[in-house]
Amino acid sequence: MKYLVSNWKMYPTTDEAVTLFAEIQKGLRARACLGYSLPTCVICPPFVSLPVLKALADPELVSLGAQNCHSEPSGPFTGEISAEMLKGVAEFVLIGHSERRAAGETDEQIACKVAACAAAGLRPMLCVGEDERTDAAASQAEERLIAGISRIDPTSCPVLVVYEPTWAVGGDQPADVDYVCRLVEHLKCRMTDAGMARPEVIYGGTVTPRNAGQFAALEVLDGVGATRAGLDAGDFLALADRLTDASEL
Repeated sequence: MKYLVSNWKMYPTTDEAVTLFAEIQKGLRARACLGYSLPTCVICPPFVSLPVLKALADPELVSLGAQNCHSEPSGPFTGEISAEMLKGVAEFVLIGHSERRAAGETDEQIACKVAACAAAGLRPMLCVGEDERTDAAASQAEERLIAGISRIDPTSCPVLVVYEPTWAVGGDQPADVDYVCRLVEHLKCRMTDAGMARPEVIYGGTVTPRNAGQFAALEVLDGVGATRAGLDAGDFLALADRLTDASEL
């Protein structure tokens, strides 16, 4: 699998983030020295930790992502961070996370943020998914996908889609494998229809070292995202092992 994305949300302080980041990077380096081909590990810490972690990051091991951005490049928006400000400290930006949507973020706002990331040369990680597990699940996830890429040229702007069914985020159980496979296949078809030559989708929603292997076995998936497991160095490294041949360690 290509990607292991960890959203640290509003958890670690900068000091805690530095310690956790160092432990993760040390473990990844040890695996790389043994010849294992690691996934692209993307860590999304709180904004205040990004510059510090950027100075510590080995780009061969870890990429950094931001948890959000504003749609405007600058302006009188107190408390906001623009995509332009993230250039140089992040390569990826999470857009449209289910928690942001629950707080009132609209499809139009999300589309504008995706466009802002693209304009700044950052790669959007567009989060889409359904609120409830119903017969309309695929339609709702598709609608959010199409809306999210409506302000960019999908043939030239690589978007990493994060499929996160809201009902599975933060719960005790992820969506079952067959369900995820079906929804991801549906989303990839829509991405191809939109002109994306190489659509990429990862799954996020209660991914742990214990269940990551079943998702790693899905050829349609390009990786996984984790929150709680990403806040522990041992769990993060175990996830990386599940996604690569490092499971032989």
